[in-house]
Amino acid sequence: MSHLPRLPLLLALTFLLGASALALLALTGWEAAPDVHLWQDPWFWQLLKFTAWQAFLSSLLSVGLALPLARSLALDQQLPGKAFFLRWCLLCFVMPSLILITGLVIVFGRSGWLTPWLGSSWQLYGLGGILLAHVFLNLPFAARVLSFQWAAIPASAWQLAAQLHLSPWQRFRLVEWPVLRGLLPSVFGFIFLLCFNSFAVVLALGGGPATSTLEVAIYQALKYNFNPSEALFLAATQLLLAGSAFWFFYRSGRLEWLAPAADQQAWKPVSPPLVVWVGRLVYALTGIFLALPLISLLPSAVGRGWSSIPWAALLEASGWSLFFALSASLLALLLAAYLAWQAGRMQSPTLKRVIQFAALHHLVIPGMVLSVGIYIFFMQRVNWLEHGWVAVIALNSLVALPFAFSQLRPLVYEYQANYQRLAASLALSPWVHWRRVILPFMRPALMRVAGLCLVLTLGDFAIFGIFGQPGQQTLPWLIYDLAGSYQLTQAAVASLWLLLLAFLALMLLDVRERQT
Repeated sequence: MSHLPRLPLLLALTFLLGASALALLALTGWEAAPDVHLWQDPWFWQLLKFTAWQAFLSSLLSVGLALPLARSLALDQQLPGKAFFLRWCLLCFVMPSLILITGLVIVFGRSGWLTPWLGSSWQLYGLGGILLAHVFLNLPFAARVLSFQWAAIPASAWQLAAQLHLSPWQRFRLVEWPVLRGLLPSVFGFIFLLCFNSFAVVLALGGGPATSTLEVAIYQALKYNFNPSEALFLAATQLLLAGSAFWFFYRSGRLEWLAPAADQQAWKPVSPPLVVWVGRLVYALTGIFLALPLISLLPSAVGRGWSSIPWAALLEASGWSLFFALSASLLALLLAAYLAWQAGRMQSPTLKRVIQFAALHHLVIPGMVLSVGIYIFFMQRVNWLEHGWVAVIALNSLVALPFAFSQLRPLVYEYQANYQRLAASLALSPWVHWRRVILPFMRPALMRVAGLCLVLTLGDFAIFGIFGQPGQQTLPWLIYDLAGSYQLTQAAVASLWLLLLAFLALMLLDVRERQT
């Protein structure tokens, strides 16, 4: 009987590590050999070059533009609407990509609002559109992370700099830069990986083979050409490159992007007027840039009447999206809470590291790579036409799990270190202990994680692209189909509806921040 409590842990670890192991077996040619001759194909090297180049440019632009914005957010105490702007940044970063893409088409597309002022050479479909979308999605993330880091500089450091009469440049070099220097590689690397693994943006805005990336090529090889050998080789290449880059940047430090802002009443230095107004100008322009694609959905959605909206398809897609997202989020939440609790109880450092590795290692494996490996491994064993929905839920939970675990783990450790012995001394039954003690303590964090997982899984595009079926179409794929056939009114309505669902999920994060 003493081994029975370990059975759920064994099953959880088997599920997490087994899924990765089976995917890797498929990628290494355990049953179907990858097409290694692609190494000699110039198309492969062009594909690899463009994948890395667009990720590098996207990261450089996102971080470069975020620096003056983050400094203004952290140090300008007279900046209007700062709290709302930071929440808006969070929404922009985690929102489903297809919402943004629909707005960009309305604003910058062939008949877009701003297209006549961009010159005859402007083309949304290509590198320009990819960079525009990636900067929109990742600039808010970089601004939040860097502004939190800037705001975390102790007031005593600013006061000492003022007492020493340091110039603005000396203050930046001696006080601000040492704090930022260690974080910038992590921010740049994380955004690089997000853009390197980008799928929906490149699929919708790539514009052709010359601007394709590894993820899009994997999808096309498997779903359009049904060439498992080519898909395996491309997926193995992506896993090798993305995994290596992740471990390199992961060692640089943790990125805090959900944390509440630091105390805004703390003493801050007075910047020169020119610096202040440049920061406010960047703040205003960024706000317009982040609002315009989403605001553009409103007149497109209501301007031509609602009779043309495919209500039946919209409601059906909403039902499937909520079913997949709620199921995957619940599974990820349960796994994260259970693994965090078990890791805190483990006396053996080795077992603790195994649990942490099982919970976090899916950050290294892109969702497309995991999907392709599982699809091909079980291709001869499972009828994906009937059971693909199971894979959509299971794999989405694996993708969301690292984010959920990393948020719950510190709080679980805090409870076990500070309160568990006290609770045990009360001799409560397990159910009463959970309901009266653990759940009230964990509720804000559980709501936070639930909201995060819901937003991540609602916007799933890659995993459903491999396992999904036309009869189970989700909102992101409905938006993609509508926008691809230039039904922008219908696409705008579906995008607004998906945005509303994502906003409702993010309110759980907002509850957590108000209670913190």
